[in-house]
Amino acid sequence: MTGMEPIAHIHTDLPQKFGIPRNSFLAPHLQGRIVFEPEFASNAAVEGLDSFSHLWLLWRFENGTPGGTAQDIAADAKTQDRSGTNAKWSKTVRPPRLGGAERVGVFATRSPFRPNPIGLTCVRLDHVELTDDGPIIHVLGADLRDGTPIYDIKPYIPFADCHPDATGGWIEDAPWQELDVEFPQALQDMVPPAKLPGLVEVLRQDPRRAGSKHEPNRIYHLAYAGLDISFTVDETQLTVVAVNDARD
Repeated sequence: MTGMEPIAHIHTDLPQKFGIPRNSFLAPHLQGRIVFEPEFASNAAVEGLDSFSHLWLLWRFENGTPGGTAQDIAADAKTQDRSGTNAKWSKTVRPPRLGGAERVGVFATRSPFRPNPIGLTCVRLDHVELTDDGPIIHVLGADLRDGTPIYDIKPYIPFADCHPDATGGWIEDAPWQELDVEFPQALQDMVPPAKLPGLVEVLRQDPRRAGSKHEPNRIYHLAYAGLDISFTVDETQLTVVAVNDARD
């Protein structure tokens, strides 16, 4: 993005693209910490922010980036042309809600493969932590990969941002199918209690690529909060089969 630099980066429990919810409201317990860059790390700059319940985040999609850190993003400059636009953008895309089979225009979706890789997310503000090194904003419903650069933060204003008479276009004709999650108690006990609700929400949304083949015996792996979550999917049933330390 020409002429813009990140003001902050968000830290979440999802270091990879795999598993990130397709919308923030689908996983309301996912935790995130927004840490400002030194130039913008001013407690005065967030004065009054904690009186709001929700925030808008403007951020950058990380198309093609294998990891989730700021260093990964910087190394991925090859996916951007000199004007700052996304070299991988598509005029039409296959939204997950349509099973990855039907195409619609990119501007009728929230696909990451856009001319300018700008993301927009509404998150719930949990609390603002003031430190000697600047503020840390704690949010919930953070559908962003760990290390994602944040370009702006704005308060959500109900009277201006909420439109009760709004319509949802083609999305209203394609209800999302959540999975039933079987998660044995012994494996749940291996996940920190504060991280468990967000994990279950992520699994319920089906982390797999839209239109994935039915492979009931295939074991998938989700990196989450320093853990490797192994699971299978049979029709609408997701079963967690193992939980391991991701460092092992």
